[in-house]
Amino acid sequence: MTVEPSRKLLDTFISLLRSAFIILAFLLIGKWITYLIAWSIPGSVIGLILLFIALSVRVIPLSWVKPTGDLLLGYMTLFFVPVGVALLNYSDLLSQYWLAILLSSIVSTMVVLLIVGLCYQKLIKDSSHD
Repeated sequence: MTVEPSRKLLDTFISLLRSAFIILAFLLIGKWITYLIAWSIPGSVIGLILLFIALSVRVIPLSWVKPTGDLLLGYMTLFFVPVGVALLNYSDLLSQYWLAILLSSIVSTMVVLLIVGLCYQKLIKDSSHD
C-alpha cells in the first residue's frame, strides 16, 4: 500500500516539472526572439503569445501546463509586492503627476471594458445564429 502514494507523488512531481519546463521554454524562446530581432516588446510577452498560440492550436495540451500555471496563479499577488515597493522610490514623481496617472488609468480601464463588452456581445450574437 505504500507504493500507491509514492507513485502518485512522483506523477505529480513529473507533471509539475514538465509544465514548468514548457512555460520556461516559451519564456526563453520569447527572449531569444527579442534578442535576435531587437524589438522593444519584452521577451516574456512574446513567449506568452507563443504559448497562447500553441495552446490555441492544440500543439500543447492544456493539461501539460496547468499544474505550474495553477501554482503561479495561486501566488500571483506576491508578484506585485516588488512593484508596490518600487513605487515608493518614485513617490515625488507620483505626487507630481497623480492626476494624469489617475485619469489615464480610469480611461484605459473603461476602454478595455467597453471593447471586451462589445466583443462578448458580438460573440454571443454570432453563437446564437449557429
